[in-house]
Amino acid sequence: MFAVIVDLIKKHVKTNIVIYIIIILCLLIGISVGGFTVKIMSPDHKQELVSYLRGFFRLFHNDSIKSGDIFSQSLINNIQLLVLCYILGISIIGIIGVFFIIAFKGFVVGFTVGLLMEQFRFKGCLLFLLGVLPQNLIIISVFIVASALSLSFVLTFIRNKPNKTKQTNIYRKFLAYTVTYLIFSVLILIAVSIETVISPMFIKIIGAYIQ
Repeated sequence: MFAVIVDLIKKHVKTNIVIYIIIILCLLIGISVGGFTVKIMSPDHKQELVSYLRGFFRLFHNDSIKSGDIFSQSLINNIQLLVLCYILGISIIGIIGVFFIIAFKGFVVGFTVGLLMEQFRFKGCLLFLLGVLPQNLIIISVFIVASALSLSFVLTFIRNKPNKTKQTNIYRKFLAYTVTYLIFSVLILIAVSIETVISPMFIKIIGAYIQ
């Protein structure tokens, strides 16, 4: 079963290699813009963000943040974006929107890394590697594949729309498209669980030294 899934993934990537290259470029652009934004921010704005982060770390240290709140908020945010990506994949005008979503995810990562590294140096690097990166490896991977799948589905729909003999094939692909997104939702759930259960432990430990 696992081998079959791996073969399907390889086939999908090979078939849509150009789409994946474009999506990864959008992600890298988003990360670069996020990091650059930190560089050009005024010292006052940076200080406000740093003060907010220190207060956030204190809340973790004092156990003032409920894990249920973290779980629900993160799950809602990521599922909303995933649903939007799904909807854009079944609308012809959704191509540009998909690029914006993946660029936005890259921007958030780039901005977070840039701010933590610039303000907290080695501790900020540890905080990112242990408290931010684990769940984001899953989340970013999901959004890369989801974006590619959405773009691929849009292009397939556009190519086959005039051809009524291929409508049945479109319906099958739509079903596969929907089921795949349900799998993505499960992966997001796993990532959010990591963010809720495991990451706070590292944030609490490291954050205690940078309050």
